[in-house]
Amino acid sequence: RDAAPLKFKGVITVNIYKKITDIFVKIVSAVLMLLVAGIVGIMLYELCLRNFLNKSFRASTEACGFLFMWMAFLGIIVLYDKDRLITLDMLYVRAPRNVQNIFWFINKIFSLGLGLVMIVAYAGMYKINSTSHFSTMQFLSKAWHFLPMAIAGGFIAVKTIYQLLERIMVKTPEDNSKGGMVK
Repeated sequence: RDAAPLKFKGVITVNIYKKITDIFVKIVSAVLMLLVAGIVGIMLYELCLRNFLNKSFRASTEACGFLFMWMAFLGIIVLYDKDRLITLDMLYVRAPRNVQNIFWFINKIFSLGLGLVMIVAYAGMYKINSTSHFSTMQFLSKAWHFLPMAIAGGFIAVKTIYQLLERIMVKTPEDNSKGGMVK
């Protein structure tokens, strides 16, 4: 479904948006690999310290939790971009195209709501989290711990708005003849 580039009032092209989000997802993917490597590195370091030197790295649990939180929420970005999140489309995939379209729009509206809730939740928790610190990593405020939630929420919201605009504005004659817009 390669339609002509979508233009809003002749100024902004969606192709630019698509390139920016693709680059962002690639950067997030690279960061995810570093986060996994960091967790594995910290765990191996802790195992060696405990088993061979009978010592412990006190911050290892909090550091792994911090990295895991970032990994989990940044992972949502990659999954949402590749349309790999679990949805209820299996319930309506065999329905007529018009019904599929209705459920697709409902799904996207809920996705937009989820993204906005993630941003608002971070903003609401910021005042408390910015003054709270980890017990073994005092230099790091807990606001950093929850930042990937807001980043993922922002991506979900922006990507969903793009998908909705694309679906509404780019409707091919083939879509009209089949009675719907589902891919």
